[in-house]
Amino acid sequence: MFNKNQQQQRRADPRLKKCPFCDREVEYVDYKDYPTLKPYTDYFGNIRQRYYTGVCLRHQKMLKPAIERARFMGMLAYRK
Repeated sequence: MFNKNQQQQRRADPRLKKCPFCDREVEYVDYKDYPTLKPYTDYFGNIRQRYYTGVCLRHQKMLKPAIERARFMGMLAYRK
């Protein structure tokens, strides 16, 4: 199938992604910070999984209630 000269391309390992919140040393995810929360929701308003975003478990647990609060306050749309 593959020649010895050709290298097989592999998918990037999701575990190698760095948490964007850890890089900025974020201690608290604020529900009022719309530009920070928006990339972690998809088109339908669902919270994206850690696998796709690269967020660590600690910050994902902070992100979920922040998005839920922002929905309640009307800053983010509920799920479609």
